[in-house]
Amino acid sequence: MRWKKVNKLIIGTRGSALALKQAYQVRNLLQSVHSHLRVEIKTIQSLGDDQQETPLPEIGAKGLFTAEIESELLSQKIDLAVHSLKDLPSTLPNGLKYVGSPKREDARDVFISHKWRSLSDVPAKSIIATGSARRKAQFLEARSDLEFRNLRGNIETRLNKLKTEGWDGIIMAAAALHRLNMSDQITRYMDPLQFVPAVGQGAIGLELKLGREEVEKLVASIIDPETTQCCQAERLFLARLEGGCSTAIGCWGRIENRRFIITGYAASSSGSKVIRKYLKGMPADSTQLAQQLSEEFEHAGAKSLLAE
Repeated sequence: MRWKKVNKLIIGTRGSALALKQAYQVRNLLQSVHSHLRVEIKTIQSLGDDQQETPLPEIGAKGLFTAEIESELLSQKIDLAVHSLKDLPSTLPNGLKYVGSPKREDARDVFISHKWRSLSDVPAKSIIATGSARRKAQFLEARSDLEFRNLRGNIETRLNKLKTEGWDGIIMAAAALHRLNMSDQITRYMDPLQFVPAVGQGAIGLELKLGREEVEKLVASIIDPETTQCCQAERLFLARLEGGCSTAIGCWGRIENRRFIITGYAASSSGSKVIRKYLKGMPADSTQLAQQLSEEFEHAGAKSLLAE
């Protein structure tokens, strides 16, 4: 089959500094391989961006940060959607697919504080802010004596609120701060075996409309196979347990010493009931291992735990 040569590509993305940084990273990667390619970046406002003061569980919709972008992808107003992969639901609308990711950034969460050097230093009744049910549950598991506040908004807004509200700390993704050259804001990196990352955290997700083979061929040149394999396994785990951004669920896949390791996490919102397991095997068996791990979580009562 002869492929139609694509000379121009329109990337759709949210308009935050982080989203734009990721979109320009994808553009630069594409143009480094395809020197003839002109790439336009189109910013699209999402429902999640419109309701930044509302806690995510209260909004309750799937695709809070992706649905409007996906609509333009389906209507071919854009050719490629660039997301933070952790924002992309594990089950996509008909006609769309996750095609992969460039090389993953750091998947870990970080603790940021202007008062304390580590979680163990934080006094009882201190106030920690996060918009994530998973992060809140994991912190409460370690420190049930802490108090929490909701935290939404872009990276700059969150860091500013830490100062203006006088909170004792906030929790964020390491990758976001790395990409925005704000690593100096990080107080402590959290152990990913204890503070299991969100599915896809640290990875950029590339989404296409089915049937756009000529675009997919272009995009294939910038996809990192290891990152994509690990993220696909994580997304399978999430889909099987029917988890989302409003539940305390995490999964982290990686390849170490030629072995694929996948760690799963599920908890009640209070962090008082927790399931944390991992499996290890050959990289070629990553899909089966993710499926096996999700079955073990189901048998351990993860779905009822997440519903609490």
